[in-house]
Amino acid sequence: MIRPLISIITVVYNAQSTLEATIKSVIGQRREFFEYWIIDGGSNDGSLKVIHKYEHQLAGWISEPDQGIYDAMNKGIDKASGEWLYFLGADDTLIPNVLDQVASQLSDKCVMAHGDVLFDNGRRVPSFLSSRILMQNTIHHQGAFYRKNLFTDFRYNTQFRILSDYELNLKIYRQNLPVQRLPMVIARCQEGGASSNFSMSLRETNAIRSFYVGNKIVNKSLSLLLNLYYMQKQFRNHLFK
Repeated sequence: MIRPLISIITVVYNAQSTLEATIKSVIGQRREFFEYWIIDGGSNDGSLKVIHKYEHQLAGWISEPDQGIYDAMNKGIDKASGEWLYFLGADDTLIPNVLDQVASQLSDKCVMAHGDVLFDNGRRVPSFLSSRILMQNTIHHQGAFYRKNLFTDFRYNTQFRILSDYELNLKIYRQNLPVQRLPMVIARCQEGGASSNFSMSLRETNAIRSFYVGNKIVNKSLSLLLNLYYMQKQFRNHLFK
């Protein structure tokens, strides 16, 4: 069998109201570019009916209890056979025909490629990899494609609930691995996901950073800066709704 270029993985738990749109945004892409896996955490809301409706267009799917989103993503990694991995949320959608554009630009020399996402309120959010990632995650998961060989000796840490993907991005930056910018919107996403939980984001960001930045003074300084950043962000959200 020809190895697919991209393995798309959607992690699902009780997402009946949005899952069909997510699936249709994937299977509407050109088939030669991808395989599609759905990893369900034991939904009981009708999500399985949606999956059954489209299962003949999937590479495969499973439904079983898990330890959270990153445990499910790890299961998807184990199933995937593509050269690149892409994780699409069960309430997000790919831009039409975007895989055509991505496939023509992916470089064999890079371990990650990242583009932009468009929130449902119209805000376009770019991903970027710079020194700022030492303070906080700057790569939006729905805008990132990762080479499969990155996961030869890496799996997402399931002790983190919302920001385990920050660890991989920080690892890529600290090891100075080659990445590329994709000048396009990859997916439409809903505003206010789990990562908008500021207190949990702060706690998990600081914990993950401590693995890769050993200097305690630098860590404390970055933690303080991030705390101030979240404070002003909460204030603006409250002020402007």
